[in-house]
Amino acid sequence: MRDPKRIKPLLELIEEIWIQIPDLRLCQLIGNCWEAGDHYYKEDDELEKRLKEVYNLADKKETL
Repeated sequence: MRDPKRIKPLLELIEEIWIQIPDLRLCQLIGNCWEAGDHYYKEDDELEKRLKEVYNLADKKETL
């Protein structure tokens, strides 16, 4: 079973970004992290890293 403690920090990161760019829809916000293709098997830590890179938050401390 995956650690449920990973959920809140990732959702807080998404919230932080989304508040800064509220015109994006959620799927756009996440979809901007990868080229077109299947994202179904991406791990949460990969998403966190890409969110920080794409939205210029790469210097934020790792949370997951």
